[in-house]
Amino acid sequence: MTETDIAIGIYVSFLIICFFASLKYASFMIKKTGLVLAQSIAAASINLLLGIIAIIGWFCYVWGVNEFLFFGGLVLGIILLITSLVVLSLTLFFRRKVLIKNYNKNLN
Repeated sequence: MTETDIAIGIYVSFLIICFFASLKYASFMIKKTGLVLAQSIAAASINLLLGIIAIIGWFCYVWGVNEFLFFGGLVLGIILLITSLVVLSLTLFFRRKVLIKNYNKNLN
């Protein structure tokens, strides 16, 4: 396993961890406040910000190494970022009734 394989693994793992952290934040805050749209936008913003930080970190690592690795990592990061934003939005959309029900139960 080369240094580049480890870097790609860390890069992809960080993007996946960002998705789950955003999902956990949104679920917790929707249960706490009951505001689905506002907390979904906040979670998507967190996911987008952390994804952009990961892409910038990838740029810093690969800048002088190889242009194919540079563009391949860029495409991989953008695809993972867009996919995670879509999956996050759909997950929160489909779980909104359960999360609101938990909010109402905690309210009483």
